[in-house]
Amino acid sequence: MGFLEKTLIIADMIGLFLVTRYPYFDLFCLLMRMGSKADTVKMKVDSIFDTLRPEYLSFYLNGAIFFVCGTAMTLDMRRRTFGIVSAFHIFISAILLCFENQRWSEFMMVKVVARAVGVIGGYLFVAGGLTDSMRGYAKISHFLHTGRQVLALYLFYNAYMIWISQEEKIALVKHIPGGVVMLIVVVVIYVACGLCIYGGYEAGYFGKLAAWLITVITVIVDFDVKFWYKSESHVEYWTQILLASRNISVVGALLLLGRKRHW
Repeated sequence: MGFLEKTLIIADMIGLFLVTRYPYFDLFCLLMRMGSKADTVKMKVDSIFDTLRPEYLSFYLNGAIFFVCGTAMTLDMRRRTFGIVSAFHIFISAILLCFENQRWSEFMMVKVVARAVGVIGGYLFVAGGLTDSMRGYAKISHFLHTGRQVLALYLFYNAYMIWISQEEKIALVKHIPGGVVMLIVVVVIYVACGLCIYGGYEAGYFGKLAAWLITVITVIVDFDVKFWYKSESHVEYWTQILLASRNISVVGALLLLGRKRHW
């Protein structure tokens, strides 16, 4: 087996791991946000029932769903079913997060929902059977094609927001050398990868290219939580970690595009 074949197999394994295990990271961020919120609320705790405050019940419910979905997809227990459940749940949780932070700008709310939609693309791959460990089960092409198109639209969204959002431009220029030229290069790569993935032309290869680009931008730009806290959006620490981590699942889904030669 050559070096290229080994690289493709490793990329495929990484994609499977990131998509199916991502609910655990969502759960971790949820618990840390709940802990951060609890630190700001003075509360007398004499028994376990004192912790069951109404404002925390949604955290407990969401946490339980994340854990169950993550465990089911990890152990391949009705993985397709829980892929659909995860897709619905992460979209609803993104909407609830926007309601919790109504002070956010419209741009910030769109960003939260868009990143959740990007994660949904990977969960649709799971629901369509792309990550099945057992052979013999027919794949659901509708879910697979929709997931691929969702990922392409997410790449278009990234390009569009970099082009029109002053905050995104400042973030990229500050963290990545090259100035306006680099902005144009990033936008062109996003658009080119989006077009090829949407049309199904060598989607696996362009998915890997997009995955590399998103990984670099996520590590250098999105995980700079101090920058985003001081920005106009004033994003809290664990909320920004959550938003940045959403791209981890998107990267996994883009790598999974290589599982099919022809889309």
